[in-house]
Amino acid sequence: MSGPRSTSSHRGGRKTAAPELPPIQVFGQPELVEHLRSGGAHHTHCVSIGNPYAFFARNRADSTMPRELRTHFARVFRLSFYDVEERRHLRARQFPKRIPKRADVRRAIRFFRKTRAVASGYTIHCWQGVSRSTAIALGYLYMMTGSEEEAGSALQRIRPQAGPHQRIVEWFDAELGCNLSAINARIRDERMARWKEELDLTEDMLLEELPSVD
Repeated sequence: MSGPRSTSSHRGGRKTAAPELPPIQVFGQPELVEHLRSGGAHHTHCVSIGNPYAFFARNRADSTMPRELRTHFARVFRLSFYDVEERRHLRARQFPKRIPKRADVRRAIRFFRKTRAVASGYTIHCWQGVSRSTAIALGYLYMMTGSEEEAGSALQRIRPQAGPHQRIVEWFDAELGCNLSAINARIRDERMARWKEELDLTEDMLLEELPSVD
């Protein structure tokens, strides 16, 4: 198995020593682009997740795959769908009406199985690095470890802000015969609890700034 790459080198260029990486990296797209441009270490294989490309409309950055990905990774696997659970949640201007499907998870699993022997690991991104990418990461970590608990704990270490897409996780369960949904429920509950703590802290700080009333 080949080791992680230093992003200072391009495909076919000279490689330099890279620090030890977790088996999965998760980024938001702008974050990953900056990471690559600054020479950050990355794996040989990438899973790129973005919004669908509209051929007859103006596309935003979240609908196009950054060119840096093609020059820094040996293989890039692209998935395109919006970060929603149901089609009815799409806004009118979101076109084409593409949401995650079970077939997308099957394709992601197939990519993993075909490349696992040669990949140093997987660098995964969506736009924010919170929902779609972490759902794929959770499934990949399970396939690496064989344990739902280990996969969930590893994901939280790798991406503390993870809030995996529920439907994608459910399809990993259906395809792999596991129960990552239970782990995902815990991850999302813990994330919500952290948000509440942060909100309470912010409210307390704001109250301290209010002038006293005599």
